[in-house]
Amino acid sequence: PRFAQVRKPLPYIVFSIHRKVTRRALAERPRSAPMSMSEALQNWCRQAFLLDLTPTRRWSYLCFAGSLLVALASHQFIGPVKVSIFMDVVGTETEPLAKSLVMLVLVPCLVSYSILVSLVKSPGALVAIVCTFYGALYALITVVHMLSGGHPGAWLAWVLYYATETKGVIVMPMIWSVIADISTPDLAKKAYPVMFFVVQLGGILGSLVAIQVSDLGGELGLLLMQAASFVLIAGLAVVGCRLADDSASDDAGTALAPAAAIAAAEGAAAAAAASAAAAASAEVRGVRGGWAVAVEKVSAGFGGLWSDGFEGLWLLLSRPYVFMAFWVSYANLMPRTVLDYQNSVLGVTMYDTREDQIAFFGKVNMMINCGTAVLTLLGTGPIVQSIGVGYSLLILPIGMLLCIGALCLHYSLGMSSAALVLVCIIAYGLNSPCKEMLYVRTSREIKYKAKSWSEMYGNQLMKLFGAQMNLWVNREAAFCTPHCFHSGATAGVTGAWVVLWFGIAWRLGVQHRQLEKDDAIVK
Repeated sequence: PRFAQVRKPLPYIVFSIHRKVTRRALAERPRSAPMSMSEALQNWCRQAFLLDLTPTRRWSYLCFAGSLLVALASHQFIGPVKVSIFMDVVGTETEPLAKSLVMLVLVPCLVSYSILVSLVKSPGALVAIVCTFYGALYALITVVHMLSGGHPGAWLAWVLYYATETKGVIVMPMIWSVIADISTPDLAKKAYPVMFFVVQLGGILGSLVAIQVSDLGGELGLLLMQAASFVLIAGLAVVGCRLADDSASDDAGTALAPAAAIAAAEGAAAAAAASAAAAASAEVRGVRGGWAVAVEKVSAGFGGLWSDGFEGLWLLLSRPYVFMAFWVSYANLMPRTVLDYQNSVLGVTMYDTREDQIAFFGKVNMMINCGTAVLTLLGTGPIVQSIGVGYSLLILPIGMLLCIGALCLHYSLGMSSAALVLVCIIAYGLNSPCKEMLYVRTSREIKYKAKSWSEMYGNQLMKLFGAQMNLWVNREAAFCTPHCFHSGATAGVTGAWVVLWFGIAWRLGVQHRQLEKDDAIVK
Protein backbone atom coordinates (compact mmCIF):
# COMPACT_ATOMS: atom_id res chain seq x y z
CA PRO A 1 0.00 0.00 0.00
CA ARG A 2 1.09 3.52 -0.63
CA PHE A 3 0.88 4.57 3.03
CA ALA A 4 2.56 1.49 4.50
CA GLN A 5 5.47 2.46 6.78
CA VAL A 6 8.89 1.18 5.87
CA ARG A 7 11.00 -0.20 8.73
CA LYS A 8 14.36 1.51 8.99
CA PRO A 9 17.34 0.40 11.09
CA LEU A 10 17.88 2.07 14.46
CA PRO A 11 21.21 3.75 13.51
CA TYR A 12 19.48 5.43 10.57
CA ILE A 13 16.71 6.75 12.81
CA VAL A 14 19.22 8.09 15.35
CA PHE A 15 21.26 9.74 12.60
CA SER A 16 18.13 11.36 11.12
CA ILE A 17 17.09 12.79 14.49
CA HIS A 18 20.60 14.10 15.13
CA ARG A 19 20.68 15.73 11.68
CA LYS A 20 17.32 17.43 12.20
CA VAL A 21 18.29 18.74 15.64
CA THR A 22 21.62 20.03 14.32
CA ARG A 23 19.98 21.80 11.39
CA ARG A 24 17.39 23.40 13.67
CA ALA A 25 20.07 24.57 16.09
CA LEU A 26 22.15 26.04 13.26
CA ALA A 27 19.07 27.77 11.83
CA GLU A 28 18.10 29.29 15.18
CA ARG A 29 21.63 30.41 16.07
CA PRO A 30 22.18 34.11 15.39
CA ARG A 31 24.66 34.65 12.60
CA SER A 32 27.55 36.96 13.20
CA ALA A 33 30.82 37.73 11.56
CA PRO A 34 33.74 35.62 12.76
CA MET A 35 35.72 37.29 15.52
CA SER A 36 39.29 38.21 14.68
CA MET A 37 42.20 37.38 16.96
CA SER A 38 42.57 40.99 18.13
CA GLU A 39 38.85 41.26 18.89
CA ALA A 40 38.94 38.01 20.81
CA LEU A 41 41.93 39.27 22.80
CA GLN A 42 40.19 42.57 23.55
CA ASN A 43 37.07 40.73 24.67
CA TRP A 44 39.13 38.49 26.98
CA CYS A 45 40.92 41.51 28.45
CA ARG A 46 37.61 43.27 29.14
CA GLN A 47 36.39 40.23 31.03
CA ALA A 48 39.68 39.61 32.85
CA PHE A 49 40.05 43.22 34.03
CA LEU A 50 36.31 43.76 34.71
CA LEU A 51 36.17 46.68 32.27
CA ASP A 52 32.42 46.16 31.80
CA LEU A 53 31.82 47.36 35.37
CA THR A 54 31.79 50.91 36.67
CA PRO A 55 35.15 52.10 38.04
CA THR A 56 33.89 52.23 41.64
CA ARG A 57 32.39 48.75 41.43
CA ARG A 58 35.56 47.41 39.79
CA TRP A 59 37.78 48.82 42.54
CA SER A 60 35.42 47.40 45.14
CA TYR A 61 35.83 43.90 43.76
CA LEU A 62 39.58 44.38 43.48
CA CYS A 63 39.73 45.35 47.18
CA PHE A 64 37.75 42.24 48.13
CA ALA A 65 40.00 40.14 45.90
CA GLY A 66 43.04 41.63 47.65
CA SER A 67 41.54 40.81 51.05
CA LEU A 68 40.93 37.21 49.98
CA LEU A 69 44.43 37.04 48.48
CA VAL A 70 46.03 38.03 51.80
CA ALA A 71 43.73 35.66 53.73
CA LEU A 72 44.61 32.66 51.58
CA ALA A 73 48.32 33.56 51.46
CA SER A 74 48.51 33.71 55.25
CA HIS A 75 46.54 30.47 55.57
CA GLN A 76 48.93 28.74 53.18
CA PHE A 77 52.06 29.57 55.16
CA ILE A 78 50.59 29.19 58.64
CA GLY A 79 49.19 25.72 57.86
CA PRO A 80 52.61 24.04 57.60
CA VAL A 81 53.68 25.82 60.82
CA LYS A 82 50.61 24.42 62.59
CA VAL A 83 51.27 20.87 61.33
CA SER A 84 55.00 20.94 62.06
CA ILE A 85 54.71 22.34 65.61
CA PHE A 86 51.79 20.08 66.56
CA MET A 87 53.35 16.86 65.26
CA ASP A 88 56.71 17.70 66.81
CA VAL A 89 55.43 18.80 70.23
CA VAL A 90 52.28 16.69 70.65
CA GLY A 91 52.95 13.76 68.27
CA THR A 92 51.76 12.34 64.97
CA GLU A 93 49.53 9.77 66.65
CA THR A 94 47.40 12.53 68.27
CA GLU A 95 46.66 14.50 65.10
CA PRO A 96 43.61 12.38 64.05
CA LEU A 97 42.12 12.91 67.51
CA ALA A 98 42.73 16.66 67.29
CA LYS A 99 41.06 16.73 63.87
CA SER A 100 38.08 14.84 65.26
CA LEU A 101 37.62 17.39 68.07
CA VAL A 102 37.49 20.35 65.68
CA MET A 103 33.72 19.85 65.31
CA LEU A 104 33.31 20.28 69.07
CA VAL A 105 35.50 23.38 69.18
CA LEU A 106 33.62 24.89 66.24
CA VAL A 107 30.22 24.83 68.02
CA PRO A 108 30.86 27.83 70.36
CA CYS A 109 32.68 29.60 67.52
CA LEU A 110 29.67 29.25 65.22
CA VAL A 111 27.22 30.33 67.92
CA SER A 112 29.34 33.38 68.76
CA TYR A 113 29.74 34.25 65.09
CA SER A 114 25.96 33.94 64.48
CA ILE A 115 25.22 36.25 67.40
CA LEU A 116 27.81 38.72 66.12
CA VAL A 117 26.22 38.68 62.65
CA SER A 118 22.83 39.47 64.18
CA LEU A 119 24.19 42.29 66.36
CA VAL A 120 26.56 43.94 63.85
CA LYS A 121 24.69 45.10 60.76
CA SER A 122 27.65 46.68 58.98
CA PRO A 123 29.62 44.12 56.89
CA GLY A 124 32.81 46.14 57.24
CA ALA A 125 32.49 46.32 61.02
CA LEU A 126 31.82 42.57 61.17
CA VAL A 127 35.02 41.79 59.26
CA ALA A 128 36.99 44.25 61.42
CA ILE A 129 35.81 42.67 64.69
CA VAL A 130 36.56 39.10 63.61
CA CYS A 131 40.00 40.05 62.25
CA THR A 132 40.82 41.96 65.43
CA PHE A 133 40.05 38.88 67.52
CA TYR A 134 42.21 36.55 65.44
CA GLY A 135 44.99 39.12 65.11
CA ALA A 136 45.18 39.44 68.91
CA LEU A 137 45.10 35.65 69.32
CA TYR A 138 47.99 35.09 66.90
CA ALA A 139 49.93 37.94 68.48
CA LEU A 140 49.60 36.19 71.86
CA ILE A 141 50.75 32.89 70.31
CA THR A 142 53.74 34.67 68.77
CA VAL A 143 54.78 36.25 72.08
CA VAL A 144 54.50 32.98 74.00
CA HIS A 145 56.45 31.12 71.29
CA MET A 146 59.20 33.76 71.42
CA LEU A 147 59.43 33.63 75.22
CA SER A 148 59.70 29.82 75.13
CA GLY A 149 62.81 30.04 72.95
CA GLY A 150 61.27 28.05 70.09
CA HIS A 151 60.24 25.15 72.34
CA PRO A 152 56.58 25.83 73.16
CA GLY A 153 54.50 23.72 75.49
CA ALA A 154 51.84 21.30 74.31
CA TRP A 155 49.03 23.71 75.25
CA LEU A 156 50.32 26.30 72.77
CA ALA A 157 50.46 23.68 70.01
CA TRP A 158 46.80 22.85 70.70
CA VAL A 159 45.80 26.55 70.70
CA LEU A 160 47.64 27.18 67.43
CA TYR A 161 46.02 24.09 65.89
CA TYR A 162 42.46 25.13 66.68
CA ALA A 163 43.06 28.83 65.98
CA THR A 164 44.19 27.90 62.46
CA GLU A 165 41.39 25.39 61.91
CA THR A 166 38.61 27.78 62.99
CA LYS A 167 40.14 30.73 61.16
CA GLY A 168 40.11 28.74 57.93
CA VAL A 169 36.35 28.16 58.06
CA ILE A 170 35.32 31.61 59.35
CA VAL A 171 37.42 34.39 57.81
CA MET A 172 37.33 33.60 54.08
CA PRO A 173 33.68 32.39 54.01
CA MET A 174 32.75 35.57 55.89
CA ILE A 175 34.39 37.72 53.20
CA TRP A 176 32.64 35.73 50.47
CA SER A 177 29.33 36.30 52.27
CA VAL A 178 30.00 40.04 52.26
CA ILE A 179 30.76 39.89 48.53
CA ALA A 180 27.54 37.98 47.87
CA ASP A 181 25.66 40.56 49.92
CA ILE A 182 26.71 43.42 47.64
CA SER A 183 26.50 41.49 44.34
CA THR A 184 23.73 40.66 41.91
CA PRO A 185 23.87 37.35 39.97
CA ASP A 186 24.97 39.19 36.82
CA LEU A 187 27.82 40.91 38.64
CA ALA A 188 28.81 37.63 40.28
CA LYS A 189 29.11 35.86 36.94
CA LYS A 190 31.42 38.60 35.69
CA ALA A 191 33.55 39.04 38.80
CA TYR A 192 33.78 35.59 40.43
CA PRO A 193 36.01 33.84 37.84
CA VAL A 194 38.53 36.68 37.99
CA MET A 195 38.42 36.71 41.79
CA PHE A 196 39.02 32.96 41.97
CA PHE A 197 42.15 33.45 39.86
CA VAL A 198 43.40 36.35 42.01
CA VAL A 199 42.82 34.33 45.18
CA GLN A 200 44.97 31.51 43.79
CA LEU A 201 47.79 34.02 43.30
CA GLY A 202 47.58 34.55 47.05
CA GLY A 203 47.94 30.81 47.54
CA ILE A 204 51.07 30.83 45.40
CA LEU A 205 52.49 33.75 47.38
CA GLY A 206 51.77 31.98 50.67
CA SER A 207 53.47 28.82 49.45
CA LEU A 208 56.56 30.82 48.46
CA VAL A 209 56.65 32.32 51.95
CA ALA A 210 56.49 28.85 53.50
CA ILE A 211 59.29 27.59 51.25
CA GLN A 212 61.52 30.52 52.26
CA VAL A 213 60.82 30.00 55.97
CA SER A 214 64.51 29.99 56.90
CA ASP A 215 65.08 33.43 55.33
CA LEU A 216 61.99 34.95 56.96
CA GLY A 217 62.78 34.32 60.61
CA GLY A 218 61.60 30.71 60.87
CA GLU A 219 58.40 29.78 62.68
CA LEU A 220 58.44 32.98 64.72
CA GLY A 221 58.61 35.14 61.59
CA LEU A 222 55.66 33.35 59.97
CA LEU A 223 53.58 33.64 63.14
CA LEU A 224 54.29 37.37 63.28
CA MET A 225 53.34 37.77 59.61
CA GLN A 226 50.08 35.91 60.25
CA ALA A 227 49.19 38.26 63.10
CA ALA A 228 49.98 41.34 61.00
CA SER A 229 48.07 40.03 57.95
CA PHE A 230 44.71 40.61 59.64
CA VAL A 231 45.28 44.36 59.42
CA LEU A 232 45.43 44.10 55.62
CA ILE A 233 42.52 41.65 55.43
CA ALA A 234 40.22 43.91 57.45
CA GLY A 235 41.42 47.15 55.84
CA LEU A 236 40.88 45.99 52.26
CA ALA A 237 37.48 44.50 53.10
CA VAL A 238 36.31 47.72 54.78
CA VAL A 239 37.44 49.80 51.78
CA GLY A 240 35.65 47.35 49.46
CA CYS A 241 32.42 47.75 51.44
CA ARG A 242 32.62 51.54 51.28
CA LEU A 243 33.26 51.51 47.54
CA ALA A 244 30.34 49.11 47.06
CA ASP A 245 28.08 51.52 48.95
CA ASP A 246 29.28 54.40 46.76
CA SER A 247 28.58 52.42 43.57
CA ALA A 248 25.07 51.35 44.64
CA SER A 249 23.56 54.37 42.91
CA ASP A 250 25.42 53.53 39.68
CA ASP A 251 23.97 50.01 39.69
CA ALA A 252 20.45 51.09 40.63
CA GLY A 253 19.22 50.76 37.07
CA THR A 254 20.70 47.32 36.48
CA ALA A 255 18.07 44.63 35.83
CA LEU A 256 18.11 41.75 38.28
CA ALA A 257 17.88 38.12 37.39
CA PRO A 258 14.69 36.26 38.42
CA ALA A 259 16.33 34.75 41.50
CA ALA A 260 17.61 38.13 42.60
CA ALA A 261 14.23 39.73 41.99
CA ILE A 262 12.58 37.12 44.18
CA ALA A 263 15.25 37.65 46.82
CA ALA A 264 14.66 41.40 46.68
CA ALA A 265 10.92 40.89 47.04
CA GLU A 266 11.46 38.58 49.99
CA GLY A 267 13.83 41.12 51.53
CA ALA A 268 11.23 43.86 51.08
CA ALA A 269 8.62 41.68 52.75
CA ALA A 270 10.96 41.01 55.64
CA ALA A 271 11.69 44.72 55.94
CA ALA A 272 7.97 45.49 55.96
CA ALA A 273 7.41 42.90 58.68
CA ALA A 274 10.27 44.34 60.71
CA SER A 275 8.84 47.83 60.28
CA ALA A 276 5.42 46.65 61.43
CA ALA A 277 6.99 44.94 64.43
CA ALA A 278 8.87 48.10 65.30
CA ALA A 279 5.67 50.14 65.07
CA ALA A 280 3.86 47.67 67.31
CA SER A 281 6.73 47.77 69.78
CA ALA A 282 6.59 51.56 69.84
CA GLU A 283 2.86 51.44 70.46
CA VAL A 284 3.32 49.01 73.35
CA ARG A 285 6.11 51.15 74.78
CA GLY A 286 3.69 54.02 75.11
CA VAL A 287 1.32 51.92 77.28
CA ARG A 288 3.54 49.63 79.32
CA GLY A 289 6.35 50.42 81.68
CA GLY A 290 9.95 50.68 80.58
CA TRP A 291 11.08 47.62 82.58
CA ALA A 292 8.50 45.31 80.96
CA VAL A 293 9.41 46.59 77.51
CA ALA A 294 13.11 45.99 78.19
CA VAL A 295 12.45 42.40 79.31
CA GLU A 296 10.33 41.79 76.21
CA LYS A 297 13.05 43.16 73.94
CA VAL A 298 15.71 40.95 75.51
CA SER A 299 13.48 37.86 75.23
CA ALA A 300 12.59 38.66 71.64
CA GLY A 301 16.25 39.24 70.86
CA PHE A 302 17.31 35.84 72.17
CA GLY A 303 14.41 34.18 70.37
CA GLY A 304 15.37 35.88 67.13
CA LEU A 305 19.00 34.87 67.52
CA TRP A 306 17.97 31.27 68.16
CA SER A 307 15.66 31.24 65.13
CA ASP A 308 18.21 32.86 62.83
CA GLY A 309 20.91 30.49 63.98
CA PHE A 310 19.00 27.29 63.24
CA GLU A 311 16.79 28.25 60.27
CA GLY A 312 19.71 27.65 57.93
CA LEU A 313 20.21 24.14 59.33
CA TRP A 314 16.53 23.36 58.75
CA LEU A 315 16.72 24.59 55.14
CA LEU A 316 19.86 22.54 54.60
CA LEU A 317 18.26 19.32 55.85
CA SER A 318 14.74 19.79 54.45
CA ARG A 319 15.58 20.79 50.84
CA PRO A 320 17.01 17.83 48.85
CA TYR A 321 18.69 20.10 46.30
CA VAL A 322 20.46 22.10 49.04
CA PHE A 323 21.54 18.97 50.89
CA MET A 324 22.90 17.40 47.70
CA ALA A 325 24.78 20.63 46.93
CA PHE A 326 26.23 20.53 50.45
CA TRP A 327 27.31 16.90 50.04
CA VAL A 328 28.84 17.31 46.59
CA SER A 329 30.67 20.47 47.66
CA TYR A 330 32.50 18.83 50.56
CA ALA A 331 32.41 15.06 50.02
CA ASN A 332 35.94 15.22 48.59
CA LEU A 333 37.30 16.22 52.01
CA MET A 334 36.82 12.75 53.48
CA PRO A 335 39.26 10.90 51.17
CA ARG A 336 41.37 14.04 50.87
CA THR A 337 41.91 14.06 54.65
CA VAL A 338 43.27 10.53 54.28
CA LEU A 339 45.65 11.69 51.54
CA ASP A 340 46.68 14.77 53.52
CA TYR A 341 47.46 12.76 56.66
CA GLN A 342 49.54 10.20 54.78
CA ASN A 343 51.45 12.96 53.01
CA SER A 344 52.11 14.68 56.36
CA VAL A 345 53.32 11.44 57.98
CA LEU A 346 55.62 10.60 55.06
CA GLY A 347 56.92 14.18 54.93
CA VAL A 348 57.70 14.31 58.66
CA THR A 349 59.44 10.93 58.37
CA MET A 350 61.50 12.04 55.37
CA TYR A 351 62.67 15.41 56.74
CA ASP A 352 64.23 15.76 60.18
CA THR A 353 64.04 19.48 61.02
CA ARG A 354 60.84 21.49 61.30
CA GLU A 355 62.07 24.12 58.82
CA ASP A 356 62.68 21.43 56.17
CA GLN A 357 59.20 20.04 56.83
CA ILE A 358 57.61 23.48 56.47
CA ALA A 359 59.51 24.04 53.21
CA PHE A 360 58.31 20.67 51.85
CA PHE A 361 54.67 21.36 52.72
CA GLY A 362 55.08 24.81 51.16
CA LYS A 363 56.28 23.24 47.89
CA VAL A 364 53.27 20.94 47.81
CA ASN A 365 50.96 23.93 48.35
CA MET A 366 52.84 25.82 45.65
CA MET A 367 52.15 23.10 43.09
CA ILE A 368 48.49 23.00 44.12
CA ASN A 369 48.03 26.74 43.78
CA CYS A 370 49.92 27.02 40.49
CA GLY A 371 47.87 24.20 38.98
CA THR A 372 44.63 25.71 40.28
CA ALA A 373 45.53 29.14 38.87
CA VAL A 374 46.16 27.64 35.42
CA LEU A 375 42.92 25.64 35.57
CA THR A 376 40.76 28.59 36.66
CA LEU A 377 42.31 30.88 34.05
CA LEU A 378 42.18 28.55 31.04
CA GLY A 379 40.10 25.47 31.75
CA THR A 380 37.22 26.02 34.17
CA GLY A 381 35.14 28.22 31.88
CA PRO A 382 35.45 26.07 28.75
CA ILE A 383 34.77 22.86 30.70
CA VAL A 384 31.61 24.20 32.33
CA GLN A 385 30.37 25.74 29.10
CA SER A 386 30.95 22.57 27.08
CA ILE A 387 29.54 19.90 29.45
CA GLY A 388 27.57 21.94 32.01
CA VAL A 389 27.71 22.28 35.78
CA GLY A 390 26.18 18.86 36.50
CA TYR A 391 28.63 16.83 34.45
CA SER A 392 31.55 18.96 35.68
CA LEU A 393 30.74 17.82 39.22
CA LEU A 394 31.46 14.21 38.18
CA ILE A 395 35.11 14.85 37.32
CA LEU A 396 36.37 15.15 40.90
CA PRO A 397 34.98 11.83 42.25
CA ILE A 398 36.47 9.98 39.26
CA GLY A 399 39.85 11.65 39.80
CA MET A 400 39.69 10.97 43.54
CA LEU A 401 39.04 7.27 43.00
CA LEU A 402 42.01 7.00 40.63
CA CYS A 403 44.36 8.85 43.01
CA ILE A 404 43.38 6.77 46.08
CA GLY A 405 43.84 3.61 44.03
CA ALA A 406 47.28 4.74 42.87
CA LEU A 407 48.40 5.44 46.46
CA CYS A 408 47.13 2.05 47.64
CA LEU A 409 49.08 0.33 44.86
CA HIS A 410 52.30 2.31 45.39
CA TYR A 411 52.66 3.81 48.87
CA SER A 412 55.40 6.46 48.78
CA LEU A 413 55.96 10.15 49.44
CA GLY A 414 56.09 10.96 45.72
CA MET A 415 52.81 9.18 44.98
CA SER A 416 51.00 10.71 47.97
CA SER A 417 52.18 14.20 46.97
CA ALA A 418 51.15 13.71 43.33
CA ALA A 419 47.73 12.36 44.33
CA LEU A 420 47.13 15.20 46.80
CA VAL A 421 48.17 17.86 44.27
CA LEU A 422 45.92 16.46 41.51
CA VAL A 423 42.74 16.15 43.58
CA CYS A 424 43.26 19.57 45.19
CA ILE A 425 43.65 21.24 41.78
CA ILE A 426 40.37 19.73 40.57
CA ALA A 427 38.61 20.54 43.86
CA TYR A 428 39.74 24.18 44.03
CA GLY A 429 39.77 24.96 40.32
CA LEU A 430 36.61 23.21 39.11
CA ASN A 431 34.47 21.88 41.97
CA SER A 432 34.50 25.11 44.02
CA PRO A 433 33.32 27.40 41.16
CA CYS A 434 30.61 24.87 40.29
CA LYS A 435 29.53 24.91 43.95
CA GLU A 436 28.99 28.67 43.79
CA MET A 437 27.02 28.28 40.55
CA LEU A 438 24.69 25.76 42.18
CA TYR A 439 23.50 28.36 44.70
CA VAL A 440 22.44 30.79 41.95
CA ARG A 441 19.25 28.72 41.63
CA THR A 442 18.25 29.14 45.29
CA SER A 443 16.39 31.71 47.36
CA ARG A 444 17.98 34.41 49.48
CA GLU A 445 17.45 32.47 52.73
CA ILE A 446 19.27 29.46 51.32
CA LYS A 447 22.10 31.59 49.92
CA TYR A 448 22.85 33.22 53.24
CA LYS A 449 21.55 31.02 56.06
CA ALA A 450 21.78 27.45 54.71
CA LYS A 451 25.04 28.18 52.89
CA SER A 452 26.66 29.52 56.06
CA TRP A 453 25.85 26.27 57.90
CA SER A 454 27.12 24.32 54.92
CA GLU A 455 30.42 26.18 54.77
CA MET A 456 31.01 26.20 58.51
CA TYR A 457 30.29 22.54 59.11
CA GLY A 458 30.78 21.02 55.67
CA ASN A 459 34.54 21.27 55.94
CA GLN A 460 34.76 19.89 59.44
CA LEU A 461 32.10 17.17 59.11
CA MET A 462 33.75 15.59 56.08
CA LYS A 463 37.20 15.99 57.63
CA LEU A 464 35.83 14.30 60.73
CA PHE A 465 34.86 11.25 58.66
CA GLY A 466 38.33 11.21 57.11
CA ALA A 467 39.92 11.62 60.54
CA GLN A 468 38.14 8.46 61.69
CA MET A 469 39.84 6.57 58.87
CA ASN A 470 43.17 7.97 60.01
CA LEU A 471 42.42 7.30 63.67
CA TRP A 472 41.08 3.73 63.50
CA VAL A 473 42.63 2.34 60.32
CA ASN A 474 45.83 4.20 59.36
CA ARG A 475 47.02 5.85 62.58
CA GLU A 476 50.79 6.18 62.77
CA ALA A 477 52.07 4.48 65.95
CA ALA A 478 55.32 2.96 67.17
CA PHE A 479 54.04 -0.64 67.19
CA CYS A 480 53.20 -0.66 63.45
CA THR A 481 55.83 1.67 61.93
CA PRO A 482 56.58 1.63 59.00
CA HIS A 483 53.53 -0.44 57.96
CA CYS A 484 50.67 1.54 59.52
CA PHE A 485 48.94 2.28 56.19
CA HIS A 486 46.37 -0.44 55.34
CA SER A 487 45.80 -0.21 51.61
CA GLY A 488 42.99 -2.77 51.39
CA ALA A 489 40.75 -1.18 54.02
CA THR A 490 41.51 2.31 52.71
CA ALA A 491 40.62 1.36 49.13
CA GLY A 492 37.39 -0.37 50.21
CA VAL A 493 36.03 2.39 52.43
CA THR A 494 37.00 5.30 50.18
CA GLY A 495 35.78 3.41 47.11
CA ALA A 496 32.31 2.97 48.64
CA TRP A 497 32.33 6.63 49.67
CA VAL A 498 33.18 7.79 46.13
CA VAL A 499 30.42 5.63 44.61
CA LEU A 500 27.87 7.27 46.95
CA TRP A 501 29.32 10.69 46.16
CA PHE A 502 29.13 10.02 42.39
CA GLY A 503 25.48 8.96 42.63
CA ILE A 504 24.48 12.10 44.57
CA ALA A 505 26.40 14.30 42.11
CA TRP A 506 24.61 12.66 39.19
CA ARG A 507 21.19 13.23 40.77
CA LEU A 508 22.08 16.82 41.63
CA GLY A 509 23.16 17.45 38.04
CA VAL A 510 19.81 16.17 36.75
CA GLN A 511 17.88 18.48 39.09
CA HIS A 512 20.10 21.46 38.26
CA ARG A 513 19.55 20.96 34.54
CA GLN A 514 15.80 20.84 35.17
CA LEU A 515 15.95 24.10 37.13
CA GLU A 516 17.90 25.71 34.29
CA LYS A 517 15.32 24.46 31.79
CA ASP A 518 12.37 25.74 33.84
CA ASP A 519 14.19 28.94 34.88
CA ALA A 520 13.20 28.18 38.47
CA ILE A 521 14.81 28.41 41.91
CA VAL A 522 14.70 26.32 45.07
CA LYS A 523 12.97 28.12 47.95
